[in-house]
Amino acid sequence: MIDIITVRGTGEPMNGPGNMLTNVVEHLDPWRFRTIGDCPFPGTVGPVGAGVDGPSVRRNIDIGLASAVAMVRASPNLVGIIGYSLGALIVTALRELQAQGLYLDCELAFSACVANPKRRAGDSIDPNPHGYGITGERADFLPNVPHFEAANPADIITSSSAGSPLRAVADGMAAFSAAELGEWSLDMAGRFRSQRFQPVSLDWWRRPVQTWQVYDEAGRGIIGYLDRTAHIIEYVRGGYCARLADRINMT
Repeated sequence: MIDIITVRGTGEPMNGPGNMLTNVVEHLDPWRFRTIGDCPFPGTVGPVGAGVDGPSVRRNIDIGLASAVAMVRASPNLVGIIGYSLGALIVTALRELQAQGLYLDCELAFSACVANPKRRAGDSIDPNPHGYGITGERADFLPNVPHFEAANPADIITSSSAGSPLRAVADGMAAFSAAELGEWSLDMAGRFRSQRFQPVSLDWWRRPVQTWQVYDEAGRGIIGYLDRTAHIIEYVRGGYCARLADRINMT
């Protein structure tokens, strides 16, 4: 038996019946897998769901990592860990630290992410993935534990082009934080799509068509995030969660 830990996304309640990852675990083989619950961490960013004194993305990761490690250590079985969006950053952090020699006592059967803001280019359960995570690409994982990524190409959180202007909001995780804190708006999307912007690349004029394309993509990506289609709805409607479960069932 493999115990499954889920690590939820921003604003999702602990063990909520409508959380994104329920759409994955409901398709797992019950003879091989059992869900032991959500990893405890705030699951809120700044004022989103927690008031003006809410925790930062970094604080969420630190708390979630400690909780995930404790859950893995407490399980009598091998563990599979699955994260969605903000939760995917926690899963990624654990795998990166294990590759650095930490938490090696936390034996995993597999890890998996849905809409990972730190997804590596080319890493997807589906063919022809687009771009990579908005916060940049993850570091190496230990190769002996399989890892799976479900990535909607239209979801700018996990599938941004290399030259996306949303990466230039600030360094590190600020672009993802800006999305969660409500700083992405329809006005920003309109500015990108109507070309009312200052290109972030100094040599944009050498590639004008490609420049307009990545800004249009950014505008469409913001809209897809705000209306919940690209970052939430399509992962269920488009079968991403079910396909991820199929890959896990094959491990």
